[in-house]
Amino acid sequence: MSRSSFVVLACAAAALGSASCGGTDAGDDAAPGESPQFSVDAQGGVFTAEDGFTIEVPPGAVSAATGLTIERVEATRDGAVGPMYVLGPEGQTFAKPITLTLPITVELEAELGENTFLDAYGFTAPTGSDDFTPMERHDPSPAGVITETSHFSSFFAGMIPPTAMASQHYFPKAIAADDAYLYFASGGTEDTAPEDSNDGFIYRVKKGTTEAEAMTPPDPDPTALWVNDTDVYWASGGDNDPVIPSAIKRVDKSTLEMETLLEIGYLLSLIGDETSLYFGDGDGHNIYKMALGGGEPVVLAEGAGRPEHLAQDKDHIYWTGGKATNKVYKVAKSGGEVTVIAENEAEPTGIAVDAEFVYWASAGDGGVFKAPIAGGAKTLIHQGGSMAGLALRGSTLFSTDTSRNRSVNAHDLESGTTVVLALGQHFAWRIAAPEGQDVFWTNGGDYRFEGQIVAYRAP
Repeated sequence: MSRSSFVVLACAAAALGSASCGGTDAGDDAAPGESPQFSVDAQGGVFTAEDGFTIEVPPGAVSAATGLTIERVEATRDGAVGPMYVLGPEGQTFAKPITLTLPITVELEAELGENTFLDAYGFTAPTGSDDFTPMERHDPSPAGVITETSHFSSFFAGMIPPTAMASQHYFPKAIAADDAYLYFASGGTEDTAPEDSNDGFIYRVKKGTTEAEAMTPPDPDPTALWVNDTDVYWASGGDNDPVIPSAIKRVDKSTLEMETLLEIGYLLSLIGDETSLYFGDGDGHNIYKMALGGGEPVVLAEGAGRPEHLAQDKDHIYWTGGKATNKVYKVAKSGGEVTVIAENEAEPTGIAVDAEFVYWASAGDGGVFKAPIAGGAKTLIHQGGSMAGLALRGSTLFSTDTSRNRSVNAHDLESGTTVVLALGQHFAWRIAAPEGQDVFWTNGGDYRFEGQIVAYRAP
């Protein structure tokens, strides 16, 4: 690690009384090899360094003239998005909290858009310790994080890394949740992978743990999941060598007994409600409806494209047709005419819906959009790289971006701001945001057995 001193650009009294600095050169009062010193008195003051690091000392924080030192340490820490600052004298306390602005200096693959910033926190640890914890005040902006402290130690701006619930899996590509467990489909780990690389398992992992349990034996290409109180339903993609048909299956959460409900086409997606299952077929390009217990499926929509992503409200099913049609659709659960919500899209992918709008992501142009359910022009919510999954919780829309910054994002639909929750994710794809819980997503990985299921605390 390297250490450097600062040049103070401002020592201002604005709204904080007066302050005393040892000249404009931060090193004027420091002997060679020592940290620069600044003096502040009972009236407080503001100090700003070249890189934007700022200390605001309010009136009454100290009772007499006090010398302060600042060291910038170029050290890489997990989640860091800016340098570390060692403030002295070590152990210095203040009668009132002082405000720190910790600069964000991380180099990103793609510049963040307007009204987009990193979900960065101030982190602190006692000087000489590696036990850094996030600070309570959390006011991020594109330039830095504003936080408060009543004592001096070491500080840096950083992001909280997501927590891995399952690791070293072969491309997990479906995810669902209930109150106790997270469920996912993957090709297994290096130790458990089936001989047929097309096969996979349905897993569950208890929230707050890292012990994933396989609920099923190897199954051909599990592609989508949906859960209710008693069962886990999934779309089995099938296998052409040997010829194994695609199917809708379920496994009982309590007994782990499995049942095949239907064999049909090449299934890509699955969702359900209290009475029925709804699923998309990539071979026949249809949207189907079937009773929860099985039976004859009903075609709700033909010419549906490649319906890999589904959403629903009480009365309708919504889907994206992918690059097969470049359209966004809806159809009543009771059947009837299909409505095209948007067309001429660039490979639409993830989809979500609330009482007023349909939201979708596009892999081709990297946009996240919305359009009124009742019909109307689309609006750009966020410009990313190659958007994949969407999940909606309240007024927050979560998205995954598989290119550029490889990020997971939270879009506040009321304020129009976007917070980047995580950077550098290895092919973040499917995402789930159950009410009152963490946000969960799948990282497919760049290489075999590099996949993860992760959890992130988010608003």
